[in-house]
Amino acid sequence: MKTECFCTAAHWYKMDKEFLHLIETVSELLPAKEQKLDDDALICECFCVNAGDIRSVCSTKVDLELLKDHFKMGQGCQTCIKNKDSWINKIF
Repeated sequence: MKTECFCTAAHWYKMDKEFLHLIETVSELLPAKEQKLDDDALICECFCVNAGDIRSVCSTKVDLELLKDHFKMGQGCQTCIKNKDSWINKIF
């Protein structure tokens, strides 16, 4: 049994072009995936706390209060806490 296709090459080209445009549009709407920091990326210079140290203490989510208690983060110059938005989403 032979199946007939009624689509023309022009139809497929138009559909592919529209599909590619939709893919580009969707990728623009999605938030950019942040790169995870390497374990040796230094987060707190005062107390030499790196991303690996934070991962070893926090299991799935960064807990700032736990980090302050465990590593004394925020008790030196406080830059690590002031700039937390630059690293907090790149730990896990």
